[in-house]
Amino acid sequence: MTPSQAAEALYSAHKSRATGRLTLCSGGRESRLWLREGNLVGTQLGFGFQSPAQALLQSGMLDAEALDTLWARGGAGAPDEETLEAFELAPEVVAEQQVLAQVRRLSALAEQAAFEPGMVDAEGFRPISGVRVVRAALEGPIHGGAAARVFRCEDVEACGPWLADASERAFLETLAEFRAPESLTPAQEALLLVLEREGWVQALSVEDWEERERVRREEEEARQRAEEARLEAERRRAEEARLEAERLAEEARLAEEARLEAERLAEEARLAEEARLEA
Repeated sequence: MTPSQAAEALYSAHKSRATGRLTLCSGGRESRLWLREGNLVGTQLGFGFQSPAQALLQSGMLDAEALDTLWARGGAGAPDEETLEAFELAPEVVAEQQVLAQVRRLSALAEQAAFEPGMVDAEGFRPISGVRVVRAALEGPIHGGAAARVFRCEDVEACGPWLADASERAFLETLAEFRAPESLTPAQEALLLVLEREGWVQALSVEDWEERERVRREEEEARQRAEEARLEAERRRAEEARLEAERLAEEARLAEEARLEAERLAEEARLAEEARLEA
């Protein structure tokens, strides 16, 4: 699972808090993204355009029925004020979602990506955090196939900077042990990918995990057998020691009885001798 060149470049820029221009190429066309300290502040698109309606549909902020309404009004490109009000959407939110949708599209289409450090003076829109931009880029196609994998996240708190909401925290909390999540959304796939890159999520192919579990079970069974053998040896030694102690105690008892018998006989002999002498 290898992220696109665009996603790699955006991740590197975010981690290094880079400022400059990222140029993306596809089929002889170019699109440019301007970054300031790793945050996205402007775009110039030669390909990868997404309309506001497409962006809202992708984000789940607009459903298919609302999109049909926009088509009927002849405004499929951008929701009108009535639609924005009906769905409680602020214009700046719509604009931000459109930029993120374009990042997803660019990540999917770009064949080459080149970052050029430099000053960025103007802003095309309010800065969008590098975290959100990187995650949007990772929601594009993952090159190299999507082999079944299992994941584990042992420290959810450490993942906090990359989480969008409480539902993602709850999702990671289900991965305290290695498991294969079912029906991952693109956002969840992107989250797992970036957290794996950050070192906060461990990932294994199902085959590697099954082999690892087989070895773990065999080692655990071997440990149990060794522990059982140790306990049995201790029990046997304890029993032998008990029997030896009983044997020694019996020998001591018999020796004491013999001593007392010898004393008794000696006393009888003494008395007999006294009686003989008196006679």
